[in-house]
Amino acid sequence: MAEKLPSSFKFNDIETVDTVFSKLLVANLFKDQTFKAGVTFTDKYDERAGQIYIRKLGKTAATIKDATASGGLDMEDTETADKLMLIQKKDAISRSEKCYNFVEKLRASGKSVDKVSEVLEEFKESCQIQYMKYLLQEPAKENDVVVGGAKRSANTTPCKTFEEFTDAVLAERKEIRTYGGVADVLLISPEMETLCLANASKSANAFIPETNEDWLKNGKVGRLYGLNVFSTNLLGGNNKGTAKHTEFIIYDHNAFGIACDIEGIRLENAKKFFGCYAQVAGVFGGGICNPDLAIAKVVIEYVKCEGLTAFAEGVTYYTKNSKGEYSVVPEGEEFSSSKTYYTCD
Repeated sequence: MAEKLPSSFKFNDIETVDTVFSKLLVANLFKDQTFKAGVTFTDKYDERAGQIYIRKLGKTAATIKDATASGGLDMEDTETADKLMLIQKKDAISRSEKCYNFVEKLRASGKSVDKVSEVLEEFKESCQIQYMKYLLQEPAKENDVVVGGAKRSANTTPCKTFEEFTDAVLAERKEIRTYGGVADVLLISPEMETLCLANASKSANAFIPETNEDWLKNGKVGRLYGLNVFSTNLLGGNNKGTAKHTEFIIYDHNAFGIACDIEGIRLENAKKFFGCYAQVAGVFGGGICNPDLAIAKVVIEYVKCEGLTAFAEGVTYYTKNSKGEYSVVPEGEEFSSSKTYYTCD
């Protein structure tokens, strides 16, 4: 069967016209480059090693005595214990793309994909996603050696207004201050950014929008109560797991340590075809080195169980009282058709 030309190849259904490919490319969209050394995390703990131990100093209160009493000028001797925290470089991130010479040759427009640039951007995006996983991993327990993530806020209710958002931020800022720390970074989801920007004129100068173009391109949207506020699409609706349900993370950037070794970026000659591979690789590790200086507000949304006839194994169920408070169904309790049950999204 003879092939027919598309109608767009002809004018007046008589004369044909040329077809060309534009030399311009539509760029890919990537996650924000939120994490920058010295701004939203620290790389000061990084060493030339696969495992890095950080010594967290202990603390002993000074003795206060009545100097006029017997032995009042004698000192009390102590030996203070410290604690080791471990960052392990165990997460290998890599990207390798085939680049065929023949494909490049036959793209008559003279403009092809810059494979090295694309591979590098994809690698950088994966690194940012991994950094957020470090920040939101389970917090380290008292006797854990390996670093964990930010502590979870006791407030799990979604912020619907700017006032609720600022109240939540102030509460977590206060908690960090009570431990003697000072938070300097506030990462917020795009949903929380909308609350901030929509209410900038009502916030009595609490939220100060950023006007520096370079900072805006890097996600900094302003300052709030002395905190550098960064909007990031690494949090919120288009993500998975904990990141999807996180409204904000407040922390001291010096408490969030990341260690990495970039193996390199290269064009490696191929053996099975004429062309090369665009490659980049690195090994990473990270986490919160002082759990008292980082708090994440993770929202818990309860979903009503429709048509439930029995408890499913491995699922946690909740009931709601008259005050709207949720409580976990005790293990071993029998299912009751007269009750309404909920699960967490």
